[in-house]
Amino acid sequence: MERNVGCYRPVGFRNIVMNSGILALAAIALSATLSGCETYLDAKRNVAPGGKLERDNAEARQTLTNVKRENAQLQQAKSQRERELQENERRVQALESDLRQQDAALAHALQARQVSKTRYDQLKRDMDAIRKETVAVAQQNDSDRLSGAADAKADAAKQARLRELERRKNELEAALAQLVKR
Repeated sequence: MERNVGCYRPVGFRNIVMNSGILALAAIALSATLSGCETYLDAKRNVAPGGKLERDNAEARQTLTNVKRENAQLQQAKSQRERELQENERRVQALESDLRQQDAALAHALQARQVSKTRYDQLKRDMDAIRKETVAVAQQNDSDRLSGAADAKADAAKQARLRELERRKNELEAALAQLVKR
């Protein structure tokens, strides 16, 4: 038989396994409790005044305000673009209408022998060239309407082209008026 000396007691393998199992369970329970507390403390900090939730809400409201402002600007730009396209369409239609009237007047002048066949052919070619370019501008305008994208350089070029067509149409109109007066 073994003798116990002082406080020393022999520990068997079974006791070590039982004690370590209890220690492991205690460690797991303690970590679960602490992590649960940490989650609770994090949630409490998040909802406190000035916490993450309040900051996130303020940021979301600011983002919403910025998006609404940008949307209003885009709507305004879209409306302006649509007005420009409608004005271009009106100018093209006016050019086409004037060209039809000049074409009829030129045909009448030829029948009334107020203009020579050579001069008639020259004026008719000029009129057809203006008509062809007017159709091209109208197609570009339609294409711009469908694309929805604005290109400042292309728009400026289209405006210049329309002014040039209107100038040429006016010159043609003046030349035709001179011929008919004779």
